[in-house]
Amino acid sequence: MSSVWLVLAVPWIHTIALIKVVEASSCAEVYTPSSKLPVGSPISACCRIKDDCLLTKSTDLWRVKWELNGQSLHSNLSYQESNGTYGVRIPSFTDTRATVACCVCDEDKCNEVGEVTVDLGYPPDVPKNLSCHLNVTNPIRLLCHWDPGQASKTASRNTNYTLHGSRKRFPLRFHYVLPPGVHFQWIPRNNLSLFSEMEFYVMAVNAFGNSTSAPLLLTPMKYAKFEHPEIQWVEAHKFGCFLYSWWLPTTQWLKVTCKVELRLTIVQNKLDKELVFLKEGPPLRKIQVCGLLHGTNYSTKMRIKYYNGSWTEWSEQKVATTLKKAPTGRLHTWLKAQDNNETAHLYWKPSPQFHANGWNLAYIVESKEPKKVLCVTQESHCSVKLTKRLRKIYLRATNEMGSSNHTVVPVYRKKVLGAVFNFSVRPQSETSLLITWERPVSSQYKGYVLEWRSLIEKDAALLSFELLEKNNLSIVVTGIKPYTPYEISIYPKYAGGTGRPSTVTAYSSQKAPSVAPELKFRQLHPSHVKIFWVEIPLEQRNGIIQKYTIHFWDDRGHNQVKETNQTEVLVNLQQNSTYYCLITVHTLGGSLNGSVTILKPGHIDGIEMLLIVIPACAGFSLLMIITVLTCFSKNERLKMCLWPIIPDPTKSSIKRLTTTESLLGTPPFKEYKDPVLVYLSQFSLLDVSEKEQYKTDYVKENPWSHDSGSNVEGHDSLQVFSSYDSEQDRDSIPYATVEFGCPYQSQRSPPPVYMRSESTQPLLGVEDPRSPPPYENMPIGGSVSEVNHFNRFPQDSAENEENQAIWEDFPMLRSLEFRETDHISTQSQ
Repeated sequence: MSSVWLVLAVPWIHTIALIKVVEASSCAEVYTPSSKLPVGSPISACCRIKDDCLLTKSTDLWRVKWELNGQSLHSNLSYQESNGTYGVRIPSFTDTRATVACCVCDEDKCNEVGEVTVDLGYPPDVPKNLSCHLNVTNPIRLLCHWDPGQASKTASRNTNYTLHGSRKRFPLRFHYVLPPGVHFQWIPRNNLSLFSEMEFYVMAVNAFGNSTSAPLLLTPMKYAKFEHPEIQWVEAHKFGCFLYSWWLPTTQWLKVTCKVELRLTIVQNKLDKELVFLKEGPPLRKIQVCGLLHGTNYSTKMRIKYYNGSWTEWSEQKVATTLKKAPTGRLHTWLKAQDNNETAHLYWKPSPQFHANGWNLAYIVESKEPKKVLCVTQESHCSVKLTKRLRKIYLRATNEMGSSNHTVVPVYRKKVLGAVFNFSVRPQSETSLLITWERPVSSQYKGYVLEWRSLIEKDAALLSFELLEKNNLSIVVTGIKPYTPYEISIYPKYAGGTGRPSTVTAYSSQKAPSVAPELKFRQLHPSHVKIFWVEIPLEQRNGIIQKYTIHFWDDRGHNQVKETNQTEVLVNLQQNSTYYCLITVHTLGGSLNGSVTILKPGHIDGIEMLLIVIPACAGFSLLMIITVLTCFSKNERLKMCLWPIIPDPTKSSIKRLTTTESLLGTPPFKEYKDPVLVYLSQFSLLDVSEKEQYKTDYVKENPWSHDSGSNVEGHDSLQVFSSYDSEQDRDSIPYATVEFGCPYQSQRSPPPVYMRSESTQPLLGVEDPRSPPPYENMPIGGSVSEVNHFNRFPQDSAENEENQAIWEDFPMLRSLEFRETDHISTQSQ
């Protein structure tokens, strides 16, 4: 039942609302003075309440309320007029659209009785850069164009442009209305005064306002724009000159004198700048250009303009060659001798006064003493072998027309003269360097030679140099490649030679290196590792390397940062950790990080320890076994080396000291023997005099021999010689030699000297390095001449007396006496 009532009530609700809207719309009229305003302008609106408005008749307590875009306005902005009209004024509004509504309110609610919409926008910008150019081709007309300004603000609004023009000399005014988006206009010939001043301006108009450009005053002919001229032909009619014939296309009717600009460029020579020549003349006339180089290819292009008009486009290029001539002027030279003064490199370049004057330029280097051609080349350098006679070198340039005068180059070999001070190089720009220095100590210098070359390009032809006056202390070198190392040297020049160079390596600009070094590891110990790397190639450094930074960290969070200028660094390690390493290379222009390298250091576990200890112990044991076996196998020799047997002469006689026993405990040594001495077994007597004869047959037996065959009988003089031979007399030991210069009684010199032998037997006490003292018996109170060392014994003297006399004179020899009793006792033992 309720749903039925709801269906029946809906139409009645709509009908009542429609009645209210009709009543509200018929209650008032809302209007505004302007529906389009510039942004920021004040907005005004009025609402006139009708007399038959039901909303005002139903109650006496009603009022008028204003809303802007659905928002209520303050009552201070509204006002009431006397005839039932209510108004509102909004001071400023910056949106592009405003909806102002008028409402009638009672105590309960407000009803909108009318509204008005106001559009806001921007006026057009002032047109700028108005310019006009006269086109002299048929048809003749003037083209004017301008800049509309910021199109972003006016793109949504239609803006119309109007070009206004007038002639001051003649009463003529005209204008052209252009559609939106068009910013140029052609003015026909009938509205132009070509040689009179005219005024032009542009007005821009849209719904929100208008703007006018600044006026332009011009004489159309002065701003005429021609088509590009044409060069008919070029003639080299005399040395250093060209003759040009040019004209304008036939479509241009104007035949007036124009300004002509010619630009000449040397073909295939980028070092020379363009030559500009300005001429005036009518078309179909000839123009002459002089002051050019001889025998040189020139490319020429041309353009023209009339008075202050704009230049035409460039004409097509024409190439021509001036007349050839022999080279003129001198060359700048720099002779750089090598350290060995055997070879020198000669460099040269054109001076400002030098002119090639032709093609295929070649250079000849020669000497006159000796007369010889040293080099013929088309390059700008040459290697010369220096000789002692070579004092001067002569350089000349040549072409097919002839040769230039010689440039004399003195040959200096001295390089020990003083150098400059405080030589420094600083970047001036990305392609230039500022070089400064101070004068050398000596005041005899004549100037300087500055040279520079790229360290990446090793070609000798790429060396550049500059000759400087002695008052120059700075120079700016241009043409330097950025990020490229240059070696720069300066040599002071003296009258007799060249001073020592000052050399630096410099960059005009630097940046970070192109690559970073690759890290390598060498584990020296389980607790530390050496990180090393190879320097970056020179062409990839892009600057001077200042330092390296090594970042070293492990998986436990321990970090190490080390900075160095070397190519290696030592870092500490911990066992059972994984390490990560990163290198950063720095230059003045930036830094570059390398890639992260992982290092897993080795560690020694139990198995590795056993593998090391067991072979070490086995090797040591084997060494000990070999040593012990060697000691046992060489027992006697080892015992004799450590504990030699030294015989006691007081307990034995010389006869018992056989070769084997006496030499058994003697260490091996190299024995130097006197080849002059003759060894007589262990004891020998040398009698130099052959005249003295023994008067007795004293020598019956050689007591030092082992056999009786060693006795010598029937000699005139008692001389017992027994040569010591290592093979035949193995049992005899060379012990001592007593030398006599002559028989004792006839001596005038000091008595004979007892000479120690070189025997190692310690029978005579401690060995004195000096010569031993003479061995002789001195009588008490007697003189030397009275002592009888070897006396002649009478024939009838007994043998015992003879021996007794001998042993009394030589007590030490008596201790060496060999007796038969000793021999018997020895055998019995």
